[in-house]
Amino acid sequence: MTTKLFSIRNLTALVGCIALLAAMTARAATTNNVSGYLTGTNNWYRTNIYMLNGMVFVRSNGVLNIEAGTVIKGHNIAADSTNISALVICRGAKIFAEGNAKHPIIFTAEADDTSFPDDMPIWGPTARGLWGGVVILGKCVINSAADSAGNAATPRYEVYEGLPDVVVGGEGLLRFGGNDDNDNSGIFRYVSIRHGGAALFPNKEINGLSLGAVGRGTTIEFVESFCAADDGFEFFGGTVNTKYLVSSFNDDDAFDVDMGYRGTNQFCSVSRRRTSATSGWSSITRSMKSSRPRS
Repeated sequence: MTTKLFSIRNLTALVGCIALLAAMTARAATTNNVSGYLTGTNNWYRTNIYMLNGMVFVRSNGVLNIEAGTVIKGHNIAADSTNISALVICRGAKIFAEGNAKHPIIFTAEADDTSFPDDMPIWGPTARGLWGGVVILGKCVINSAADSAGNAATPRYEVYEGLPDVVVGGEGLLRFGGNDDNDNSGIFRYVSIRHGGAALFPNKEINGLSLGAVGRGTTIEFVESFCAADDGFEFFGGTVNTKYLVSSFNDDDAFDVDMGYRGTNQFCSVSRRRTSATSGWSSITRSMKSSRPRS
């Protein structure tokens, strides 16, 4: 009796496995480390993984295009401040992150193997705060600022989360605010932001998606914030309108608005623990009641 070691079916399966392993190996070998400043036009492709080392700033007049299906991971280079990994779209810059239902763009922690959906926990110390998040800064009117110089300026500006006011070539990289309510920071669609919210300072964490004075010319739709150690989404003023936002298992508020945010939000979803003491929606007026605009 002769035993067949390989049937046509088995050989086909073997070839498929080899091809899959080769693809996985190729993907692992194409991690691009990103740090510092991005200027001009930058294109990120789904064939690569992009590792953020500390805060990465897309500077004014810069453009970042991200292909559908691309994975971006966070890698903190130290414990606080701008050493926390995050992608920051500065005032006057644009991001075009246009995923789709089959191929979303994923921002996540270095430890997250996105090819295995259950490899990361939802609760516990290894679930959240593993990197920062995504920050988009614009030029809309805000009604107050904690930064004393920004609050006295015309037009008023704020410095993101009380960080040092980093100025490079005359550009305040972490400033937001201005006088253009129609400001356009690009398109952010079909994006998942996972396991972020690392602390910049004690009790100062980055949100999953932070929107500082972002204008109504910006498109934000079909965005998920998942397992952040702070708010899922926070609107620091601005007029941007959003649709289809999902805030899941984030530690603080699902959605937080302040500084005179005036946009509209449709079809938002919240998933959280039944025992959570924080809000689905939180609105803060960080100024006198007479301040305008009002959130």
